[in-house]
Amino acid sequence: MQSPWASAGLVPGHSAWTLVPMVPPGAGGISWPAASPAQELVPVPVAQQMQDSEILSIYVKFLSQFTASLDGHPDASNPYLKYYVPFCVNSQLLVHVAIYSAACFLTDTGHVERTVAMAHKGRVIKLLNEHIRSQLSASDEAIAGVVQLVVDEWLWGDANDLRAHLRGLQEMIRFRGGFRTLGLHGLISKLAMTSDVAIALSFEVSPFLQGGSEFEFRDNVQIPLRLALNTPFISTLVAFSSCDDALRIHPAVASILDDMRFLLATVLALPETPSAKELHKVHTTSAWIHERISSLPEESPAARRPSAGSSTTPSRDSPVTDIREGQQQAGHGRPRGLTPQQQSGWPPMPVPGQAGTDHLREGSPNPGRQASPNNNSQSPPPAAAEPPDHVYQAVRLAALLYSRAIMRRRPFSEVVLPGEFLRLWTTAWRVPLSTWRSLLGVLAWILLPILPSGKAAQPHDRLVKAVMNITLFQIGMDNWEIGSAVMAAALSLQRWLAGGAR
Repeated sequence: MQSPWASAGLVPGHSAWTLVPMVPPGAGGISWPAASPAQELVPVPVAQQMQDSEILSIYVKFLSQFTASLDGHPDASNPYLKYYVPFCVNSQLLVHVAIYSAACFLTDTGHVERTVAMAHKGRVIKLLNEHIRSQLSASDEAIAGVVQLVVDEWLWGDANDLRAHLRGLQEMIRFRGGFRTLGLHGLISKLAMTSDVAIALSFEVSPFLQGGSEFEFRDNVQIPLRLALNTPFISTLVAFSSCDDALRIHPAVASILDDMRFLLATVLALPETPSAKELHKVHTTSAWIHERISSLPEESPAARRPSAGSSTTPSRDSPVTDIREGQQQAGHGRPRGLTPQQQSGWPPMPVPGQAGTDHLREGSPNPGRQASPNNNSQSPPPAAAEPPDHVYQAVRLAALLYSRAIMRRRPFSEVVLPGEFLRLWTTAWRVPLSTWRSLLGVLAWILLPILPSGKAAQPHDRLVKAVMNITLFQIGMDNWEIGSAVMAAALSLQRWLAGGAR
């Protein structure tokens, strides 16, 4: 993985910004960068389609609800609503940042002109300049405002401005004394770190906010693990096959997720300089898993009932079995994925609000119908078509992208085709957000392969980035230990994949 923002042309130690507390305007230092020299001169239009108060209400009543909870229905005790939103609406700076963020969102819906959003951005930059020239240069308020500005620039702005804002954020945190000094019960630190990692993952680079003790953060709050955070990124969590009923996923979905957890654990356990034999094992395992998942039904796991000869359990002579036995002999214990499982007759979980039954391809044979030994006997009536299981479809598609990228050892941006990006994203979007809220750890895993791969597919690319960002934040807000482990695993996987592209 390349160093962050290598194309910026900035030598180590050089800063695009200068934080000088108590420096009056014009007396020195570099002010907060605008997108263009003319931007600071753009006046806020007198007649707007929506008033500032209306735009702010979009943030408070709509956008903040989804930042707090993926389905837009957070609990009353949600920390983001309890601490951050009141902090925001009582700050002149953060109110204008929220208006700018909501205005950017409303440009996509057609309710706000782009020029209006840019005018709001100019006002935010003016307020930030006032803060960095005052005693509030590195306050919680200013840092929170820059974090949101960074996200807005990532989703709607320019890469050069994004680099500048990230560098400024880095200096502000250093000047403040590190993440551990920030307030709001760690929320500002978590917002900054998860946004930084989400941005890094989208560009397949290293995070920007790292490289010193000031960027270390530990949440001392101990919270019991919720099953919603279970993820293939962490090998030590409970097997999906052990909690499929609780998660309301089909056993076939659990089997794929356990297989992928095993594959990812194998890759992430590789030494920095793996041997040819170790790399061959990874290639063989990923190829075997890719072939197996490719052979699964596309629409619904119940579209083809497994027989004794088509079990999803790896065969005795499969490469996966060889590696599993090798790990057991080495004292690592049984991997949580690819373990023998009993076939379950539980039908696929229908997606709420989806009642279609015409999802089997026309002209395709019915996999549930057995050939009759007597050609003269009457054929049994065709089985009813199963409703689509979009969670199954999304998990299967993501698993194919992971196994292919690992098999080839190439970055996701080189492996995932535009059509595959759209297919996986639109499939995942058909799943109710309330379902994804109960599968946050799985959703983060699903989105990673397409996060760097949709630059030419707006506004879908922007939605993928936004959903990934709030998913990582919500995992970290719920359980920072799990959230940091998920981000570390995703970054490590990207680094390993990039190693094959040299």
